[in-house]
Amino acid sequence: MISRIRSGWKALRGNFWAALAVDVVLLISVFVLISMWQTRNLPDDEHTPLLEAVWLDDMRAESILVSGETGVVYFFAPWCFYCKKSIDNLDDLVSSGQLAWARVVALEYESLDDVREFIKETNVSLPVLLGGPQTSNDWQIRGFPTYFVIDGDGSIVSRSVGYSTKIGLQARVWM
Repeated sequence: MISRIRSGWKALRGNFWAALAVDVVLLISVFVLISMWQTRNLPDDEHTPLLEAVWLDDMRAESILVSGETGVVYFFAPWCFYCKKSIDNLDDLVSSGQLAWARVVALEYESLDDVREFIKETNVSLPVLLGGPQTSNDWQIRGFPTYFVIDGDGSIVSRSVGYSTKIGLQARVWM
């Protein structure tokens, strides 16, 4: 039995296209399973939890969530390496008009200066809110960055944890 499996595996690996297809399916499967595990406890397909937070300095917006428009709520921590690398993708989507709105929410910061330094380093122009432990609990934030795509009715349509490219964010918004 084991010899049949080994010979079948060698035959599969000997065919370039079949081997490539198996590799791609395995990679996609691993990615999907990891993503499902990371987002297992996040709010899903429901109205968004309340987002009661204060604005950082003079950065303001009309409201926290924009009714009738799809947007993104992005939770970050100033010490998070991946947050620093991915937040510009979100900022670019909003500034180019490909995304109607986005709000970034700082969590797990030690001081306002930490948040200000993060914003200065990343050149973020989006409105920044300051969340706290209650915000983390309400939204079930366990890792950074965490993204929620919110539709015009205020429902969560997509959620993700970890680095996301601009294309990845666009795909989540379009779904």
